[in-house]
Amino acid sequence: MPTKHPRTNITHTPQVAHAIEVARREWPDEVRESVLLLRLLDEGARVIEARVSGAESSRRERIDVIAGRYSAVYPVRYLEELREDWDE
Repeated sequence: MPTKHPRTNITHTPQVAHAIEVARREWPDEVRESVLLLRLLDEGARVIEARVSGAESSRRERIDVIAGRYSAVYPVRYLEELREDWDE
């Protein structure tokens, strides 16, 4: 079928055959392997996006927890006063 999109060939290695069988159990009414592979790709992309988004949220939460925790360690204007002693 003509398309503007690039095509990719997938060899049905044992790994691919296993993935198709797993997909067939998840979507038993779908008989076309090409559709099963597309569903696997969509599902895999969703899982990865969720994991990345979750990791990013977790990082932000950890930053929020420690943000400002050490602000009292140095006096006000500490950096400005330190830089006054530096040569330009």
